Amino acid sequence: MEKRRRRPFGLVISLCVLALVVAASAAGASDPYDLVPGTAVLADNFASGGGNGGNTSSTSSSTSIFSPSVFVDYKRFGGEPTVTVDRFPGGNDVTYVSGPNGFVFPHYSPFFKSSDLGQTFRIPAHVPSFGQTFGTGGGGGDSYQVVGPVTHKVFFVDLPGPGCVTMNTSTDQGETWVGDNIGCGQSPGAIDDRQWDAVDETAPLPAGNTGNVYVSFINFTNVAATTLALARSTHDGAPGTFVTDSVCNTLNGQVPTSTTCPDPLDPALQVAGPPVVDIYNTHNIYIPFVRNTPVIPGVSGGPPYSLWVAKSTDGGSTWTRNQVASLGDHNPQNLFPEMTVDKAGNLYYTWSQTQGPSSDSSGLTGEQDVYYTFSTDRGTTWAAPIPLTQESNDSAVMPWMVAGDPGRVDLVYYKANSGLNSNVGFDSSGNPMVWNVYFAQSLNALNKGSNFRSVQISDHPNHLGGICTAGLSCSGDRDLLDFFTVDIDHLGAANVVWADDNTSRGSDTRNKFARQLSGVSVFKNQSISLMNTWPIKDHSVTDRAGDTYDELGVANPACPGMDLLGASANRSGDVITVSLTLDSAPTAAKAMACSNAPGVVTGGIWSVEFWAASDGNPEGYGQSYFIGYRDNPPNGAPVGEAGRFDNTNPTITSLEYHHTQAATVGGTCVAATPPAGPCTITLTTSANGLGIKSGAGMYSITGLSTFFGGSDQTTPVAFRLELGNSEQSDATAPFDVNGTGTTSP
Repeated sequence: MEKRRRRPFGLVISLCVLALVVAASAAGASDPYDLVPGTAVLADNFASGGGNGGNTSSTSSSTSIFSPSVFVDYKRFGGEPTVTVDRFPGGNDVTYVSGPNGFVFPHYSPFFKSSDLGQTFRIPAHVPSFGQTFGTGGGGGDSYQVVGPVTHKVFFVDLPGPGCVTMNTSTDQGETWVGDNIGCGQSPGAIDDRQWDAVDETAPLPAGNTGNVYVSFINFTNVAATTLALARSTHDGAPGTFVTDSVCNTLNGQVPTSTTCPDPLDPALQVAGPPVVDIYNTHNIYIPFVRNTPVIPGVSGGPPYSLWVAKSTDGGSTWTRNQVASLGDHNPQNLFPEMTVDKAGNLYYTWSQTQGPSSDSSGLTGEQDVYYTFSTDRGTTWAAPIPLTQESNDSAVMPWMVAGDPGRVDLVYYKANSGLNSNVGFDSSGNPMVWNVYFAQSLNALNKGSNFRSVQISDHPNHLGGICTAGLSCSGDRDLLDFFTVDIDHLGAANVVWADDNTSRGSDTRNKFARQLSGVSVFKNQSISLMNTWPIKDHSVTDRAGDTYDELGVANPACPGMDLLGASANRSGDVITVSLTLDSAPTAAKAMACSNAPGVVTGGIWSVEFWAASDGNPEGYGQSYFIGYRDNPPNGAPVGEAGRFDNTNPTITSLEYHHTQAATVGGTCVAATPPAGPCTITLTTSANGLGIKSGAGMYSITGLSTFFGGSDQTTPVAFRLELGNSEQSDATAPFDVNGTGTTSP
């Protein structure tokens, strides 16, 4: 018997799985691509060609190659992130990411945006140190967003606490927002959780309606018989219309019925995934959910488990429910079930289930594996469950799918080097499970075989130990929270965002992003070939000019001294050398002028951030390190420094620079008479002094120019809370530098 799950809230360095190509091909030694060993991650793109002769034996335009992972934010916390790409005509493949930040003041989930195909991200206009602007919607507990295919509106749904769901709508690509409480306060006794949204702006609508926006959530005010509810706007999310246009908005006091609600008053209801709309054909709405058998109603439940889908053919006015699969003792709550629909209206449903019966000393039900099924008749009948990670000794959880043309589907999931149940996390000798991020693709997903091929797309393990899949009932590690996602751009290239807590402070979870640079598209007759245009070559990166922002996240392209033009890095033995190219010499005065916040901003820090394996840690964790140049008068004279991102800012909403040793400063930017135009600043420091493991690679190397306000003094000394706060002005795309070999426990 398991505890009833009410709320799905949310290094050993072992690059141990050889990358499999999505479509088999072999290229010659002349391929100018260097991959991180054992992965599909582009480490380098050599200007002169030739590669390294060892990592690219199957590299070609048919191979799935992914970009090095981007810190979605150089310092802010993350978890269960959502990625959405505006791939519709006129959307310019703008990429949006969100992730909850917890129920901390002022209760806003950070929202991030990339306008350069995922090379860099930033927070649009925001309150420094917090994130989202005040007064544009609450939230923090959960978040999810979708994009209108016609208007390009962004619909960002957020959860500020029990009894309330908020919709935040942007008409200017996420720069500014209008908030709407979806019935908040109308029913003070309502308790709801895990809200999701979907949009259909092309549905046939009665006169006066302008587009359908849906928000689903589970209302468990009646704990013994919960309701899968749906708030709806038929006016394209206009404020107030989720109250007036709904028939099953239980937050507004509407009474659940078997026809008006997706799944009303259901004692067996456990979890539900996001709604998906067939915008190309029928405009049907589908919501996947899981049922189990109540043991103590409202408290606990157990097998048998079953998968279901709620379906509406009339824009959410009425609903029916169909069973997808009966799973017996195999628990599918690892975590959310998820669906996608292709351009022909075929449905795909994915989940992770335990293999059982019981193989762990904990009594948990053994290895978890990813499955999927499909329906070609609008969800009436389904293929028998198809295993995708059926090989033994590699638990896999949190799958997510996205479809393109018929039968062409991308999939992501976390997979471990162990067949233990993820809720166990460590073997009998105390060795942790080692988790990585995998991408898989099928061009024939309407066939009943396991027609997916996988590649590892994380350049280092994103998690060590257990991953708890029981939501707020967890007693173990849930730092990654409960899911991660994939979306596609107009080329049909995969864009993936995931959570990474691989530091010695495992609760410092960050969000990472990578996009597909080459390989087969989920859209027929489309090619994905971005390697040669991706701005990393010879262990360096270039960055466009005029892409700086002020302290509030507002574009300020004329920012001398803050505009990064490139970065490079290398390691020779114990010495790490990094170089930044700027449009002019960096100074505190220039940072203050660019910030538009004089008095708040007192200086700046120009640095590179990267992840590397740490030394002397028996679990093999790594750290997010930095090497930089600080000119901030409250800290004294300008100085080169290096350290970790593991202090916190005054609001405890994000991490901050924590210098632990000096860095030697050189370059034309710090010459006695620096040039008036572009210049370089070079920094060297000791890898061993930082605590980086001998021979380890450097990953996600990102150039940064940041404003800084206050002092980095920590108070009291025993805490890691510091008095200052930094904010991003400019960033470069990341690149990786391979180490001299892999490391193991």
